[in-house]
Amino acid sequence: MKEKMVSDKDWREFFRICTEWLGQGDQLASKSASWCAWTTYRRISEDFGYWACGLPAIDDIGETGIGDGGVWGQPFNYSELAHMIIPRSFCWEANVDGRFERGLRSQDIDELSSRLAAAGFQHRLTDLILEIKLY
Repeated sequence: MKEKMVSDKDWREFFRICTEWLGQGDQLASKSASWCAWTTYRRISEDFGYWACGLPAIDDIGETGIGDGGVWGQPFNYSELAHMIIPRSFCWEANVDGRFERGLRSQDIDELSSRLAAAGFQHRLTDLILEIKLY
């Protein structure tokens, strides 16, 4: 992130910028204004799995990590985050009043990239994703 230093303060500011620009997420993509995926150093060493969910609510962004029971459902210490991905678009599916519905939501990661760069955050922007990779 900032000059390869990743402090709790940096992560708080990163999530604040992302959530304020893209919108608060939800655990269900069909109800979410935003979407992201992340993994931790421990998860990389176990099975290289990722979690996927909407961006945390502003109230979920704590001093040392994402809080328990919010959008992400469980706590994550900032010091454990190894890779954060925000896609340009995400698909959603839902059963609405007995009807199957699906859609695609776009996320303006170009503007998000500009806002993060203005705040001094190092990140990677491609045609598909915006990412912060620390491993």
